[in-house]
Amino acid sequence: MRTNVDVTGVRSAPSYLDAVSERAAKSTGPITGFVAALLGTIAVIVLFPEQPSPRGALMVPAAMLALAIIIVPFLRAVTGAATKMNAENFVALGFVYWLLLDLVQGAYDLRDASDEALRLAMIAIGLSAAAMWLGVAGRTWRLPRGLMGLAATSLDSKTAWKLVPICFALGMLNYAYAVNFDIPLMFSYLGQNRWEVPWGRGQLGGWSSFIDQLPYFGYVLPSLTAVLLVRRGFRFTTLLAIGMSVVMLLFLAQGGGRRIIGVTCGAALIVWVQLQPRLNVRKVLTIVVAVISLLWLMQFMLNVRTVGYAEFAFRGESEYDYLHVDDNFLRLAQVIQIVPAERDHVYGKQLIFAAVRPVPRVFWPNKPVDPGFDLPSEVGLRGVSLSTSIIGEWYLSFGWIGVLLGGWLHGRLAGSANGLRLVGNHNPVVFALAVMVLVAGMRSMQDLVIMSYALVAWWAANRLIVKNARS
Repeated sequence: MRTNVDVTGVRSAPSYLDAVSERAAKSTGPITGFVAALLGTIAVIVLFPEQPSPRGALMVPAAMLALAIIIVPFLRAVTGAATKMNAENFVALGFVYWLLLDLVQGAYDLRDASDEALRLAMIAIGLSAAAMWLGVAGRTWRLPRGLMGLAATSLDSKTAWKLVPICFALGMLNYAYAVNFDIPLMFSYLGQNRWEVPWGRGQLGGWSSFIDQLPYFGYVLPSLTAVLLVRRGFRFTTLLAIGMSVVMLLFLAQGGGRRIIGVTCGAALIVWVQLQPRLNVRKVLTIVVAVISLLWLMQFMLNVRTVGYAEFAFRGESEYDYLHVDDNFLRLAQVIQIVPAERDHVYGKQLIFAAVRPVPRVFWPNKPVDPGFDLPSEVGLRGVSLSTSIIGEWYLSFGWIGVLLGGWLHGRLAGSANGLRLVGNHNPVVFALAVMVLVAGMRSMQDLVIMSYALVAWWAANRLIVKNARS
């Protein structure tokens, strides 16, 4: 069923000239990106310092590689190309954010990995990015009919407003249930460290893991709010949606998962941009301010998630003098150093570990708890989880062939996701969520699977509204 669409402030469907320019850009952009990433990798090899481990030693080669990876998205943005909102642009930014941003800032020293492993890690990033751009080229894969149908279902402001309270109620149910629906008590846990909340879960979930999935309905709230903001303006219903989104984000942020806030807010920003008839200077500045605010919020979460807001406010300063992302690059280098010199590749175990993530453990008690390789124990750490990025997981699985295959697959998925934008002109939520799933998936295969739950939640909520409308 297709609902009527509010046309005020919404751009029209892509014209014939837009489609022609997009096909032309699609044929040249990926090849340019592929060549640029390869040249960036060569620059890394040439500029790699003799002593790469001291803090800041890799700033120049990392900056060169980062510029090479994002040159195509940058050119598309400044020229206003029809492909400026394509999924591969955001994936390219994901390479830089997850793996190179810490290095560009000279965030920390890299003495826990060998010099050769650090060099190979930089090369792995460049080759994976080149393979990603190559994966975008050519004929895209056909997406599932249900997903395309969901993207093509028009989303007017009336339907968006109906979905807001449903997603809010379902998203907050897990938190309320954990405190026996004592709402003041529930809010009292905001600002405490993430280990003291009653809705936390252990590594191995039980029957309660089903209700633990309900917050995924809250992931779409900011995107729905963005739809209302563009199509209705600052009306009472929009202000209510903003309030519900803020509450939902506060509880999601309390869990300490910065990538969750990045996915939800990033998707909302993509929705807002897609619904603009044109971008002027004021709107571009709004985007810049929104991105800076999001990065600041994620940094703030990092400071308070283990000690709580009160302790952080008492301390009065951050332990980081840079915008901390993660130590993915260091951990990638350590994996390259250990495998296969000391440990064998895990081959398909990593893929199985990620693929079976949605299967409840109550139905499969012996479900794998790791991919056959535990990096913390290998480097002498306990009680921590370390992320190597999805590049590290592909290398752990199949070596250098895996690095190339994984980058190519990410590019294929990004290219296919662009179809959601073309059919979802009046319903940009599906495309926005899919893009942020791909960006978050750069961190790990598990995140690629887990963040996809937001799309499932959106489908379920949408089906509920459509079913009620038909009855």
